[in-house]
Amino acid sequence: MKKQVLVSIISKQTIPNYLFIKDRQEQDDEMLFIATQEMKNEADWLIQTLKCTEEEKQVILLEKNQEEKWNEMTAAIAEHISSDKHYVVNLTGGTKYMTLAVYHLFSKYDSEFFYIPFPRNVVLKPFLDDEEAIDYRLKIDEYLSLYGLDFNTLKRNTVRKKEFTESFFQLFIQSFSEKESAILNKIREAYRDKGIKDISRVEMGFNLKGKEIPIPGLNDFLENIHFGNNENELSKYETQYLTGGWFEEYIYHKIKESISVDDIAIGVKLKKEEGVFNNDLDVVFTYQNHLFVIECKTGFDSNRMFNEIVYKAVAIKESMFGLPAHTYIFALNEENEQLIKVAKSMNITYFGKSYFTEPDKWNEIVEHIKHITKR
Repeated sequence: MKKQVLVSIISKQTIPNYLFIKDRQEQDDEMLFIATQEMKNEADWLIQTLKCTEEEKQVILLEKNQEEKWNEMTAAIAEHISSDKHYVVNLTGGTKYMTLAVYHLFSKYDSEFFYIPFPRNVVLKPFLDDEEAIDYRLKIDEYLSLYGLDFNTLKRNTVRKKEFTESFFQLFIQSFSEKESAILNKIREAYRDKGIKDISRVEMGFNLKGKEIPIPGLNDFLENIHFGNNENELSKYETQYLTGGWFEEYIYHKIKESISVDDIAIGVKLKKEEGVFNNDLDVVFTYQNHLFVIECKTGFDSNRMFNEIVYKAVAIKESMFGLPAHTYIFALNEENEQLIKVAKSMNITYFGKSYFTEPDKWNEIVEHIKHITKR
């Protein structure tokens, strides 16, 4: 029996290549990757995500501009084709000219050809009307890795149980008292990212250091909301939870119970510069081989602040993901048509308060997400 070789033409979109291989790869298959100089990084990311061994892979890296020179390009590729192998060729990637050259060359050998109309999860076979479903489903770490992104360990544990977060949501919607809101604002201002090591000391304003500020009534507040803290301290995760992280966890649970996601994580940190995680994604999930990113906000005070939130989401989307990621802003502000238009102009979808307080409107979000994956 001939050795089977899976052939991939590399382009900016590495996901169709990855899905095709994961869906069809059999034990002992070899892989042949064809890439231009401009697509070298994408080829490396694909190979790293696949965890290919040296024995499993061959890489044809065309010389600069060689993809536009028919004779040079076909000669470089032909060197790696053998009559004693069976080739399974994915025609999805590369330029049209490269794809034409690949088809021209491999059609002279024992080959079969396929095409993925990404983002649909199907495989087409040229000259036939049939389509085959792609069964493989991407996880978040695979998706990020295919874009060459470094990220922290994906977090799937929440600070508080679902039931408490749901009750905290109701407290927030019903509005905290002026005193309670002041306590939360002080936690946000001085302790959000470092926690409180001694609640009693902070409550009394005793021996405060640096930017620490007193928070009278803190213990009573925590008891009244049944926060369940018995250690006379709040970790940084707990102070982050109290000052907005709870809404991320609320959405995390709502998505999990409403959609059969393939993978979901919370507080995903992306590394943009060496050793520094400086892009924090609130809720991220994959569903039907699409990536969804949700920015969660308990509120914003002005249109300017909203614009900053939108621009941040756009910057992350463009620099980190490109076109395949679907980006949302979920906020507990009242609906505002102008804000919806601003977000939409940046290819961001915005949902306001009523979508989280009215079950029928939440169902609209769910149907919106499901519709995207059926296009």
